[in-house]
Amino acid sequence: MLCGVRPVHQLQRHTTLPGFHQLASLTRSGPLRPRGRSWQPRLGHVHDSAPVPGAVEACVRVQLGPRHHMLAFRLEQHTRTGQWQCAAIEAR
Repeated sequence: MLCGVRPVHQLQRHTTLPGFHQLASLTRSGPLRPRGRSWQPRLGHVHDSAPVPGAVEACVRVQLGPRHHMLAFRLEQHTRTGQWQCAAIEAR
């Protein structure tokens, strides 16, 4: 999605509405899209915390060739279904 390989709508059912809008915006701006040569993304260690019950905040370093990015996101558990959904996402 963020690298431009798959359509963003594949994750729509796994996000909240604000989370989907943030994801779509990141996809359009393309901070993780490879420039020039097509690099395979490599994920570093995932750092996570559970600030409240039913929520997880995590960040991970993404390497695209010589470039490195940070990706942070928040997952929240839907109160009725129990499904985990991405509620917020940010990349730098």
